Order: sequence, then C-alpha cells, then structure tokens
Amino acid sequence: MLALDQLQTTVMKALDRGPDFLPDHLFAGTRARVLTGMKVHANTISHARLVALEDTFPRTRQWLGHDLFNEHSRLYLEQPGVTTRTLARIGDQFPGHLASRGESRMAIDIARFEWLWLEAYHAAEAPWLNLTDLAGIEPQALMDLAIKAHPAASSGRFDPVVKRLIGEEVPGMADAHAILLTRPEAQVLVSPATADMRVIFCATEIPVTIGNLLASLREPDCKKQQSPDDFMPALIALLEAGALQQVD
Repeated sequence: MLALDQLQTTVMKALDRGPDFLPDHLFAGTRARVLTGMKVHANTISHARLVALEDTFPRTRQWLGHDLFNEHSRLYLEQPGVTTRTLARIGDQFPGHLASRGESRMAIDIARFEWLWLEAYHAAEAPWLNLTDLAGIEPQALMDLAIKAHPAASSGRFDPVVKRLIGEEVPGMADAHAILLTRPEAQVLVSPATADMRVIFCATEIPVTIGNLLASLREPDCKKQQSPDDFMPALIALLEAGALQQVD
C-alpha cells in the first residue's frame, strides 16, 4: 500500500498527465469506474485552480473581462509545471504568461502589482527597522548599521493605468515614480515611492551598512548619485513605510 504522500503524488500525476499514468489496482473497482471518479475529481481541481487565479488577480480579471481572463487562465494552466504549484502560489508566472500571449502592458502590470501584493501578504514574519529604533544612535554607529530589504517589501515601476487605479485609494500615487509595497503590520501597505527611495531600496537587496550604501550612491559611476540631503529623506521614508530590517 502506498503512503499518503505517494498516493497524492500519483493521483496528481494522473490528473495532470492523463489516465495512462494511473496505476492499475490503485483504487477498488473497475478501471472504467475509477476513471469516472478521477474525471469528477479532475473537474473539481481544475475549477479550484481557475477560482484561485480569479481570487489572485481580481483587478486583472476586471480589466480584461471575464471571458478573456478565463481563456488566458485555461491556457496558463496547460503550461508545464504550473499545476504542481499550491493554489496560493499558482499565479506566480501569470504576468509573464500574459506577456507571452501579447497582452497589453496595462494588463501585464496590473497582474504584476496584484502578484506583488499577494507576495507581501504571504511573506515571512520579520521585525522591521522603525525610525524610532534609530533614536539616540551616534552618527558613526548609524553609518555602521547593517540593513536589508524586509522580506514583505517590494518596489516596482508600473504603467500609469496601474498608478491611477491604485491612486483612487492611495493619495499621491498617480504621479509617483514607483510603487512600494510593505507589510509592517498585519495589513499590506501600498505607498508612492520617489526615484531616490527606489534606488536605495533596490540597493538593499543584499545586506549593506548605511555608510557603505551612502558611499556607493555617491560614486562617480553610479547612475543615480545622491547627496546626504537626498539620501536621508528617502531612507527615512523607507523606514516609515516598513520597507527595511536590521541585519545582526
């Protein structure tokens, strides 16, 4: 008798690849009856996957219309490896799928934003570096403080349509250089980000001290050089949004 995890793997392989991958005698009853049951189960799982995509990308679905979104979803679920993902992770390559199908930048960017929002929502719990945590730290100690991007934080540039849609809920978003997503508390926070904020945030993908970060952004070959007058307000804005964490 197969262990539960082996049984589940075998059944999912048969559902994804067809009845030829369903071993004989895995279930009681005639093969015809077993296949009938598998078809019902396959329809249930297929429906659950389609619903999961709808729940993950509600704005994209609204933008494209139900019929076109459903067509994209069904084609997406036929791509290799997609159906092996959990329902919570099944949409991670959906924006790229829309791009491969020649969809508009607006639709692709709406899907990108929605996926980044979901990633922020499901990201691992971790303390964020608060502006008040820096109170009383001597200037040199502050420069030696190592930071990196918080696991729930991300930043991206999007089509103006996305910024207008989000701008209906977030003041200042429509004219923002980029969008910043964080989760400093239980809820995902969406904030407008300046060009300076985005440069600093992207530079914290790997741990770096504040001093080295500032020095790197002042080097002659840096595409976006920053002075301390530009650097500190942008850093403070990132801290206030919950986008950074301290590295021990």
